[in-house]
Amino acid sequence: MTPSTAPPIKPLSVRDVMSKPVLTVEITESLWDAWQLLFVSGLRHLVVVDEDGSCLGVLSDRNILADVPAAPEHLQSRTVGDIMSRVPPVRVLPTDAPSVAARLMNESSVEAVPVIDERERLLGIVTESDLVRLLVQ
Repeated sequence: MTPSTAPPIKPLSVRDVMSKPVLTVEITESLWDAWQLLFVSGLRHLVVVDEDGSCLGVLSDRNILADVPAAPEHLQSRTVGDIMSRVPPVRVLPTDAPSVAARLMNESSVEAVPVIDERERLLGIVTESDLVRLLVQ
């Protein structure tokens, strides 16, 4: 056997699989505005931020649909904050392994996690679709 001359394989990080740019919605926005943003963009997840731009969590189309009663006017009277969970948000760093994001998503029963830097600035989002795409590559 001859020694391999191939360079070592660099382990993948969240930075390699995350989606960006990310659409955000403020926690004070109406569910109607959030729904319209999801509909127009064709995306399924919005990162929720406060007035200062700090990441508070992720809002999915399913979160909104689960809150819709018979009347669509309901979405105009409720805010994103009304349906956001009050537990600390699940987040990952860009240097984390994709398996860390997958584990957190599984343990927290969420479909996506925001990617933040050390100063808690939003960099991207990792979704179930991003992880599936990684598996098929």
